Amino acid sequence: MNIRNANHRDRNKIIRLVKTILKEFEFECCPYTSESDLHNLNGEYFENDGAFPIAEDDSNQLIATGALKRIDVGYFKIRKMYVDKAYRGKGYGKEILISLLEVTRKKGSTTIVLETCDVMVAAKNLYKSFGFKVTDQKPSSPRCDITMIKEIDNV
Repeated sequence: MNIRNANHRDRNKIIRLVKTILKEFEFECCPYTSESDLHNLNGEYFENDGAFPIAEDDSNQLIATGALKRIDVGYFKIRKMYVDKAYRGKGYGKEILISLLEVTRKKGSTTIVLETCDVMVAAKNLYKSFGFKVTDQKPSSPRCDITMIKEIDNV
């Protein structure tokens, strides 16, 4: 497995993976709302102090994604955490999450937030194992029903 930062040439395969996983959970891909960021990775993530690591297998097939978007000084949001169904339970999501957390620490983040869905049980459990806590904050994404937050100790 290779983890690297995505670039604009990865956009179509990222969109395909996201669409496939959303369909699996009976969600629609919304190119004008929730997934609009995928059409502008540079502007949404890289030019905004964020990151978009992807994991590929030995044949360069995309198997996992994650994204980090700066919301404010010291405040980041994790987005687009997806792992191909065939690769789940093998630690790829964990590696992407570790990569995102390393970026937040390097950037001096104090708070990380993410939104997820109750039906994504494995994802919720992964986030909880890394210290994310469920809050009563209403998710901004229309399909999400859970907001989780993690305070970062940069000492």
